[in-house]
Amino acid sequence: MAGATLFERAQALTSVNREEGITLLNKIVREQEVAENDEELIRLKEQGILQLGELYKQEGKAKELADLIKVTRPFLSLISKAKAAKMVRTLVDMFLDMDAGTGIEVQLCKDCIEWAKQEKSTFLRQSLEARLIA
Repeated sequence: MAGATLFERAQALTSVNREEGITLLNKIVREQEVAENDEELIRLKEQGILQLGELYKQEGKAKELADLIKVTRPFLSLISKAKAAKMVRTLVDMFLDMDAGTGIEVQLCKDCIEWAKQEKSTFLRQSLEARLIA
């Protein structure tokens, strides 16, 4: 599997050179096409998204993390609603926990709430609304 090899390389690079690791993970997340029936590649892409989000959080890259949340939406339709909701919640929590003060926090939450409505994900919508209020 080319995807697995690329992901393993990205993980190894992340501990040595974060920027190169971020670049490779970005390649996995943004450029690698995933078929609906390729469960291993879907799992690798899920892990790549979460790891990239964590790296952005550690590096303090709020705008990149916000962009990651928006860019991954088409991929989320390939996985179960519960798993997609957990990923979005996790990424939004990472973003809001950064205290970056970018001024886009409220708008990002509203965008995610609107997306949750379109996806008919009531639990995610309610969770994000509660987070927005807090």
